[in-house]
Amino acid sequence: MNNAYRRALFCVSILFLIPAISLDAQMPGPEISASVGAMQFDASGTGTAPVIALRAAVPLVGSWLLGEGNFSYASLDEQFSDVGTRVGVAEGQLQFQLPLGRVRPYLGAGAGWLHYFNNAPPRATSPTYSAAAGLRVGLSRRFTARAELRLRAWFPYSSGNNSAGEWTGGLAYTF
Repeated sequence: MNNAYRRALFCVSILFLIPAISLDAQMPGPEISASVGAMQFDASGTGTAPVIALRAAVPLVGSWLLGEGNFSYASLDEQFSDVGTRVGVAEGQLQFQLPLGRVRPYLGAGAGWLHYFNNAPPRATSPTYSAAAGLRVGLSRRFTARAELRLRAWFPYSSGNNSAGEWTGGLAYTF
């Protein structure tokens, strides 16, 4: 066998191997994740509060469009309140992901509901809208590290507009 033939056979073999490796890395299934972090808010005063989030994401179109459901909780220590304000969020988000193998940056936009568990305005539940920028990094076939900045606005019916930036990091499990 001459060297040119061996090189051609090697190149053809690699061409068949690359899509298999790439496809496995870029076609994750549904995932669940838990994240913790800090919420910088401007509600009835400004401050920083701990936030915890449970999320589930499923691929909708290939590996570049995902649908995510998010349930999060934060306890806001507002400047103009004697008692901490506890809030919960339930929302859905569409995320546009750039599948680059193990590293997958994404942008998202979504909407849902924010509920005041105490210190509630006249209506305790209000609409919320969010935008996200994040990064998923595959640690193994099943586990992924996540880092995200989610910007949020909500509109209680009596107290104007509120906003927050949620900085979170967490771990996801892929099925």
